[in-house]
Amino acid sequence: MQEVAKYIIKVNADIKDGHIVPEIPYEEVMRLVNEPNIVIIKTGFAPETLRSVIDGTRAWAAKTPLAEAPDTFDNNQHKQRLHIAKIQQAPQLFHDHTFDAILDLDDEFRQTLLTVFDPVREFWNSITGNNESFGIRKGQPYFHPQVTHYPLGGSFFGRHWHPLNPQKVGMILALNQYGNDYHSGGTGYVINNHIVETEGYQDMGDMILFRYDLPHWVSPSSFADRFSWDNPAGRWVSILPFYDPWAKPADNEEPQGWSKQIVQAKEVAV
Repeated sequence: MQEVAKYIIKVNADIKDGHIVPEIPYEEVMRLVNEPNIVIIKTGFAPETLRSVIDGTRAWAAKTPLAEAPDTFDNNQHKQRLHIAKIQQAPQLFHDHTFDAILDLDDEFRQTLLTVFDPVREFWNSITGNNESFGIRKGQPYFHPQVTHYPLGGSFFGRHWHPLNPQKVGMILALNQYGNDYHSGGTGYVINNHIVETEGYQDMGDMILFRYDLPHWVSPSSFADRFSWDNPAGRWVSILPFYDPWAKPADNEEPQGWSKQIVQAKEVAV
């Protein structure tokens, strides 16, 4: 474990029998996240495993029509996001691939995704104290596996936030390499009024963990490159949100009270 910058801590881990096993206890990982810090887990995923997720997703998207209707949260779809979120007023420009019905995919592609998403799911269960599986459950929170592409030429995700529960901790797994596959664009956060930029700190296979109610964003990719939806170059990540899409949406006011909530939680624990 090493603090590589203010509020950024890297933790080594290995893949053992399909599980992400960190060098410190799962409870310690969660404690560091809640302090709060940005914790980067060096997962140990093989590069070829991560590249297969990108290649498989691109092949699947090539034969799957783009979704244009409002999200239904009960299917597998991909959408070119180019709008401003109504509630949070966060502008966004990226291509997401969402696999709510991941278990309904064809055998080969499902296994390609689960080779990564299953260990990530089990890791989330281990640090949050849950025991959740994949599958759509209307009226209850469930997993929404996503593979997101930030193309070169100005893709980004504006500053936004989420309710802390039931997700508790956000997870962003890097599927390709900064400085090689892309040269700009990373996830930023606000901690104790300090701007924390992770660009350049996250390598291929690294998984960023963050307290889910921290304000955060994805910085733009370089405008020196020409934008194209069809160019696979750029930043690729996988995330694993856990929420009930039919529940009350996030408040339209940024949760600046999160730091006070942390203090109160520590006082109660004492």
